[in-house]
Amino acid sequence: MVRALAIVALWSVVVARGVAEDRAAVLRLALDLSQSGDHAGAAVEYRRLALVDEMCNRAAWEWAAAWHHWRAGEWKPADRMLDRAEEHALEVLPLRLLRGEVARSSGDALAAAFFWRAIGEDASSSHEARIVSLRMAAAELAREGRWSEAAQALQESSKNEQDRLEVLDRARRMPVKRPWLGGLLGVIPGLGYVYSGEYANGARSFLLNATFITLIVLAARDENWAGVGVAGFFEITWYTGSIYGGVDAAHRWNRQQRERVAAEIRGNADWFWDEPALPLIRLQFRY
Repeated sequence: MVRALAIVALWSVVVARGVAEDRAAVLRLALDLSQSGDHAGAAVEYRRLALVDEMCNRAAWEWAAAWHHWRAGEWKPADRMLDRAEEHALEVLPLRLLRGEVARSSGDALAAAFFWRAIGEDASSSHEARIVSLRMAAAELAREGRWSEAAQALQESSKNEQDRLEVLDRARRMPVKRPWLGGLLGVIPGLGYVYSGEYANGARSFLLNATFITLIVLAARDENWAGVGVAGFFEITWYTGSIYGGVDAAHRWNRQQRERVAAEIRGNADWFWDEPALPLIRLQFRY
C-alpha cells in the first residue's frame, strides 16, 4: 500500500513537471511570435495557454490573446477573448482599455467612448485619467464631429491640454464640405468629386459619362435603338453614380479632416504593457 502511494505521488510529480515544461515552451513560442510581429500566431499560443494553465492565470492569457488578435486586425476574436477574460475576473483597467481600442479600430466610436468613459470614472492615477481623456476626445470627433464633447474630454484631463484645445478650436472653425452641395454639383458629371478634392474620381466620372452619352448619340443617329437602350442603361448608372458620389465624397472629406485632427490630439500618447511579465499585466503610459 505504501509502495503504491509512493508510486502515485512520484507519477503526479512527473506529470506536473511535464505540464509546467510544456506551458513554458508554449509561452516561449508565444513571445517569439510576438517579437517577430506574428500577432495572429501569438494569439493562438496564448489561447492554448488559457486552456492548459491554472484557472487563476487564464484571464491574463485570454487578455494577451485578445491584444494580439486586435493587433492582427481580428476584431471579433478579440472581443470573444475579452468576454472570457471578464468571466474569469480580469481587473477592470486592462479589460476596458483594450475593449476601447478594439471598438475604435473596428469603427465603433460609440462603444469606444463608452469604455473609455467608464475607465475615466474609476481612474486611479493621473496617467490613466490623461490617456483616457485623449482617447475620449478622439472618439468623440469620430462620432460625426462631436466638437463640444471632445473639448469637454480634454478639459477633464489630468493635465492642462491647452495646446490640444487650440488645435481643436482651429479645426472646428475650418470650413466643411456640404454633402447636399456635392450631390447638386454632381449633376454635372465629376464636378461633385472635384468639389471635395477627388480629382481623379472626378475625371473618371466625366470620361465615363461622356463616353456613354456619345454612344447614345451615335446609336440614335444610326437608328440603332437597341444600342441606345443598352448605352442608356449604363449611362443612367454612371450619371446617378456621379450625384451620389458627390455626396459620399463630401462625407469622406469631412471624415478625413476629423480623423486628422483626432490623430493630432492623440499625438504620441499611448499605452503599452510588459509582455514577458505575464501572467501579470503591467501597463505603462507614455506621452
